[in-house]
Amino acid sequence: MLKTHFKFAFRSMMKYPGFSFLNIAGLTLGIAASFVILMYTWQELRTDRHFADYDRIYRVSTDFFDMGGFAASQQQLHDKLLNYKDVELATRLQRGYQEIPVEINSNTWREPYYFSTDSNYFKIFSYHFIEGSANLVLHSPDEVVLSEKLAKKYFGNQAAFGKFIKIGKDKKSFRVTGVVRDNDYKTHLLADMWMPVYESVKPENSTNWNSARFYNYVKLSPHATEANLRNDLNDILKKDVYPSAASTKPFAEWKTDPKSIRFIIEPLKDIYLHSNLKFEIAPGGNPTQIYILGIIGIFIILIAAINYVNLTTARASVRAKEVGIKKTLGAARPALIMQFLSETIYTSIVAMILAVFLAQGLIAIFESLTGTRLVNGSLIGVQQLIFLFGFVLLIGILAGLYPAFYLTGFRPKKILKGDLTIKGNKNFRSSLVVFQFSLAIGLIICTMVVYKQLHFMQNKDKGFTDRGVISVNNAGVMGNNVTAFTQAINSRSEVISTSRNQRTPAGKSLWMYTYQTPEMKDALTFQTFPADENYIPTLGMHLIAGRNFSKDFPTDTAAAIINEAAVKELGLKHPIGAQINEGQKVIGVISDFNFQSMHEKIAPVVLMYSKDGYQLAIRIKGTKNLAGFRNFIETEWKKYSADEPIQYTFLDEDFAALADKEKILSKAV
Repeated sequence: MLKTHFKFAFRSMMKYPGFSFLNIAGLTLGIAASFVILMYTWQELRTDRHFADYDRIYRVSTDFFDMGGFAASQQQLHDKLLNYKDVELATRLQRGYQEIPVEINSNTWREPYYFSTDSNYFKIFSYHFIEGSANLVLHSPDEVVLSEKLAKKYFGNQAAFGKFIKIGKDKKSFRVTGVVRDNDYKTHLLADMWMPVYESVKPENSTNWNSARFYNYVKLSPHATEANLRNDLNDILKKDVYPSAASTKPFAEWKTDPKSIRFIIEPLKDIYLHSNLKFEIAPGGNPTQIYILGIIGIFIILIAAINYVNLTTARASVRAKEVGIKKTLGAARPALIMQFLSETIYTSIVAMILAVFLAQGLIAIFESLTGTRLVNGSLIGVQQLIFLFGFVLLIGILAGLYPAFYLTGFRPKKILKGDLTIKGNKNFRSSLVVFQFSLAIGLIICTMVVYKQLHFMQNKDKGFTDRGVISVNNAGVMGNNVTAFTQAINSRSEVISTSRNQRTPAGKSLWMYTYQTPEMKDALTFQTFPADENYIPTLGMHLIAGRNFSKDFPTDTAAAIINEAAVKELGLKHPIGAQINEGQKVIGVISDFNFQSMHEKIAPVVLMYSKDGYQLAIRIKGTKNLAGFRNFIETEWKKYSADEPIQYTFLDEDFAALADKEKILSKAV
């Protein structure tokens, strides 16, 4: 019977090639586009959920001095957590903040993604080992685990196990004891190389709870809950942290103080989408964006399905005689319904086959537009094809239900006498067309809103000028040579000014201090930017009251320049000359400026005078000879710091990176 239905479906397609082309083309485009978007949405929602027992894995983060919370936490927390029965395993890691050199047989590579961790890491996170074993790695200080990608890059098709590589400036020798399969999933734990953490653990920090240098993860025992972990952390607070604070307040009162140390528990599955802590290992996702993209994918396939229903029901009069004759000859309505559903499913399957190839092209376009790789994006995989087939089968049934029931509902007598009217069909199709256009208009409006939002974020006055500013982020490694390097930079005609500093807007460093006026009972924690007298003009900030730092005033070492938000928070009616903290005076006020994502409210900021910053900001005129200037600073750098490569970024690109998620949404829509 099924074979007969598909034979009729094939004949119908061949009889009306133009109509068949429109139907198949519409479904092909709809299936391909929606499938790509839904694949992306699915991978985002499933981030980190591929790890075995992911629902038992948690990250313990911290906050102190009311700084807003850090993804990292204290180094000694790892050992403390292992003392509790609710914790089956605990691991700590440090991510690499700079590219690290790897040397093999006189060949050198620089790797950006690496962790320093311990032997429990691979017991908690279930990587697939191609060489070695999760239970036998990182037990000694000279071991290293590589990703499959790095192993092939270093050793080709040879086995990497047991071979030695030299890592770091000191070229320390490490033995490869494991190779793990490359990620075919989405995770926030971005690394291609794992080294032992032993050298990073400092005994002198074992009692310092005001330092967050490690990322601590735990795997709970099978019957333990998040509430159990919270109780254990509260016990650590009481027994270990509170005594080290030397507070005069009772524990219950100290614990509720916003400036005290507290622990933050995050389930592994929520970190990527829902964590808003500082210094994440990798940028997180945007749940609103993901849900919008998912809705768009559903809208696209709805438009394609409605298009199919409209085209099929529009030919009701053509198919009516066929239905009338078959009913007269004894065909039952269920059999006719199956025939029309079979036609729809057959059309959908043909569209699916074409959509597989089209989707490959759409994936390439999507990735080039958004810069985001669809993890395991190849549709050749069996799992993807099974999902796609089920997806298409469902679409075929849903798209074919109304035409099948509508067309088989005609009475043979009216059909053969020519008395059939399709007024209701026209009304229904008109409703579908209105709905279809409403969806399309909704997508257009969504596109315009997202585009305008992105345009606003890109063109909004940030309170300073980010274009034409280069930040050399590791200038401090030159030591005393940084002065000669800066003089060489300033000698160039395209350089307007330079500034030594510890932090730039949208940068990776964080400085926060507490401030209070004599009238305030409690101090407030503000964002702080240590910088020299050239910082404000180099970044094009707006000084709206008072004066800038100056080398001519030795007392400026105890001076501060604050922004408008800080003036309000400190309650200063006359800020110039006001005292904040002991011996520190306000000499100037700058306008508010954005130094983090545009989604964040502008926070109070204090500029402190510092002549010895480890970063160097450079403002240049235009970008006509940018390539030549880049070559110049790289050449000059090698004169003064041959062993350490220069690390620099463009300030406008740093800010653009904060809006990457909005760009993805804008381009994808």
